[in-house]
Amino acid sequence: MSIHCLISGTLYKDPQSRTSASGKPFCTAQLRTEQDGQSVWCSVICFDTAACEELMRCHAGDAVAAQGRLKISTYEKNGEVRPSLDITASSILPLKPKPRERKPRQARTGGREFDPRDLYGASGQHQADEDFFNDPCPI
Repeated sequence: MSIHCLISGTLYKDPQSRTSASGKPFCTAQLRTEQDGQSVWCSVICFDTAACEELMRCHAGDAVAAQGRLKISTYEKNGEVRPSLDITASSILPLKPKPRERKPRQARTGGREFDPRDLYGASGQHQADEDFFNDPCPI
């Protein structure tokens, strides 16, 4: 039985890019989500090239959503049975992209001063043909 899911959480560590024994690239990550105040850990694995590229752009602490096939299991820690989720992701969506550093834009002037009024002559006005405005109005 296969369960299709969409789960969101926070990356615990930076994703890792790996190569299978057959030479096929894939990537893995650990996703932490909370339910009822308890952490639920999800192991994410991506074989799809686009999903791998998107996951590798993310870093520890980023919020992401993973969509794909889900396998549910349990593990025991300190005598307590806990849920474990394994997701074979077909797509990854970063939920809070980091803001890009903005740099001031500069005009492409080749190092010279640029005045847009130079396009229309020294006065800054377009020189219209005088006869154009003196034609009779047909009414």
